[in-house]
Amino acid sequence: MSARNPAIAQAIAAFMEALRSAPPKLAQSRLLNTADRDLAALLAVADEASRAEILGFLGPAKSRRVSEELQRMSHVRLPPETVERLARHLAAHVTGDRPLGPASRYFRPHTG
Repeated sequence: MSARNPAIAQAIAAFMEALRSAPPKLAQSRLLNTADRDLAALLAVADEASRAEILGFLGPAKSRRVSEELQRMSHVRLPPETVERLARHLAAHVTGDRPLGPASRYFRPHTG
């Protein structure tokens, strides 16, 4: 799966717009407070430019953990609806008045 899917591409674009519109320190703080798995799930379907921009907000330790989680995410199936829900949740997390809890619970692994 990739951002070639129009719904996924639109969801990622909306998240990136929210990230860019937030004050940089707030955006960084909220991303650092985001579950590694949630960030990895979004990065797994993001284009390289968006991936690099998001990782640029993170410190070395968080980037390493998210990269490790991203490797594990290569075995996970994410339907477009899940990516859209995740992107909306993270956009609200980054721009909201207060941080939100994790968006993920369980991502179904590939079975075939």
